[in-house]
Amino acid sequence: MENIEPTEETYCNDPGVKGLIKEKSGELLFDLVSNIPNSAVIRCSNPEEKIKLLTRKAALQAGAISATLSCPGGFLGVATILPDIASIWRIQAQLVADIAASYGKIALLSRETMIWCLFRHTVSQLVRDLVVRAGTRVVVQTTTLAAMRTLLRKIGVETSSRLVKRSFFRVIPLIGAIGSGAYAAYDTYEVGKTAEAYFRGLTQP
Repeated sequence: MENIEPTEETYCNDPGVKGLIKEKSGELLFDLVSNIPNSAVIRCSNPEEKIKLLTRKAALQAGAISATLSCPGGFLGVATILPDIASIWRIQAQLVADIAASYGKIALLSRETMIWCLFRHTVSQLVRDLVVRAGTRVVVQTTTLAAMRTLLRKIGVETSSRLVKRSFFRVIPLIGAIGSGAYAAYDTYEVGKTAEAYFRGLTQP
């Protein structure tokens, strides 16, 4: 069967709350990566332990927020998907910035690097063209603004679609809260692993 990628028109024609989620998620992502967060974390001589603590804290925070927003049942539970993913992405973006700062590489945190760290584990097929291999290291390339908008739109639709497919469980408050919280925590741990591997690679000769 031919794999037809969704277009912007497709997003807009998806009716109701689910369509709105898919349409707005790309806009949220563009705003997020266009405003790289600052970090109060100072460079560490041995950053691994610090990063473990940062990742654990971010995962617990993301899990708690997602679980709380998933508590309402019925239609309201589905309607909280957009603020849910927006909150999680902000927490994860801050985690990436803090990990970069732990390695003293905050100045190298670009929009493209943020995208790679946030979504390499979930939509690797979409972000693979952002990187090239330089020996054993991964190097993130820059993209044009137009290409970035297109990429973020696709990422937004892909990631939000997965959450929408699981929105059935939000109708059942307790199950929805537990499931959403657990997934948000796991997802944040994966972001931390990707960011640590990337910035650790930049410190190696």
